[in-house]
Amino acid sequence: MKRCLWCKLVESETTFDKKAHTIPKSLGGQNYNQTVCDNCNHFFGNATTENRYSIETALKETFCITRQRFLSGRTQKRQVGKFKSIFFDVKERNGKLRLVLNKSFQFKTEFQQQLCRNFKRGLIKMWFEEFDRQSKSNIGQDEKFDIIRQFSRYNFGNLPVIYFERKYGIFLFTKSEAETPTLILNRMNYLYENEKFTEIEFLGHVFGFPIAQFTREDFDLYIKSSLEKKTDFFVNAVLLDKLIDIDFTLRVMDK
Repeated sequence: MKRCLWCKLVESETTFDKKAHTIPKSLGGQNYNQTVCDNCNHFFGNATTENRYSIETALKETFCITRQRFLSGRTQKRQVGKFKSIFFDVKERNGKLRLVLNKSFQFKTEFQQQLCRNFKRGLIKMWFEEFDRQSKSNIGQDEKFDIIRQFSRYNFGNLPVIYFERKYGIFLFTKSEAETPTLILNRMNYLYENEKFTEIEFLGHVFGFPIAQFTREDFDLYIKSSLEKKTDFFVNAVLLDKLIDIDFTLRVMDK
């Protein structure tokens, strides 16, 4: 019997009719988690009275510019997740991309922090659903991950998300990864994880976050251990507070 990864309701209490994409379809995502109920799937994809922009929108808007930059100048074999943004326009001239901000994108602290919070919730959601899907063992039902459910699904607490700034604009991708992004767990040697923290690389961006209850001492030790592993490739670890803390336009490629 299916049990929802998020609300833990079973088939007799809810429905599982719609495909719940782990990576937004608007970004080219093709995989979906079969244990996300329709109600939770709808929640992540739609705005609420509290949040003008949905969790999926915050995630998609952050990565769509990065994805478009990787796709620029290439002929896509599959027209999946066509570029469409409510915050940005991308102009191309002489083979170079120029980002144009729409009026809907603001630099006000309140706007940036709210959008960043929803991005963090979406990022952790994406990892959790993919982690559960790839494990094929219902490991996501473990109570250890309730800290993720409380934050991403129910907006309780504030899990810290670390963004690692690269030294060099060099990225290792599979051939079709920009077209149909995937989340390959433990893909690079510089990614660090332990029983309380994990790290992911997605479209060239590296993030770290807790996946279980932790103390301040646990957090400080995690940051120290992670940075020691990244000395050759990264220059800094940024505790995300605003969306603009992320180099989503990949300025590092212009250095």
